[in-house]
Amino acid sequence: MKLSLCISESEDSGEGDSSRYDYEKISGVLEKELLEIYPASKNYETVEISLTFTNSEGIRELNKTYRNIDEPTDVLSFPMIDESVPVEIPELPVLALGDIVICPEETARLHPELEKDKAVFLMIAHSFLHLLGFDHDTEEKQNLMWQRQDAVKEKIIAALSSGGKN
Repeated sequence: MKLSLCISESEDSGEGDSSRYDYEKISGVLEKELLEIYPASKNYETVEISLTFTNSEGIRELNKTYRNIDEPTDVLSFPMIDESVPVEIPELPVLALGDIVICPEETARLHPELEKDKAVFLMIAHSFLHLLGFDHDTEEKQNLMWQRQDAVKEKIIAALSSGGKN
């Protein structure tokens, strides 16, 4: 199994984040996490995640459309599989986990305690876990998710500091 990040950036995001990081190393970290959390993923040739960078207005529009919240946010996750509804998934060589949309501007604003890159890595980890069914709607679930996302973020940082673009 190979985890593939499909990277894009809205035209007016102005951040240049789509070429800023070594996504092969980030994919490697997420792939290991995926195999640990969801061992059945090894049955797929490829697991895909779409990662889009946008600006405050772009993420505000998405937040308004999909969550009925008319304000910008740092990250949105759009899982392809809803665990609350039983679904027959055909045997395909590709598993599409879903979409992640990150607004680096809002990420920096909402997480001023973190360097910009580390805040983006936290959002990647956070939304990746959402795609796998993690949530933070109870204190117990939040504690588990926060612990796991911090560990994933640190693994991304470690992987990138071992000679990659950053």
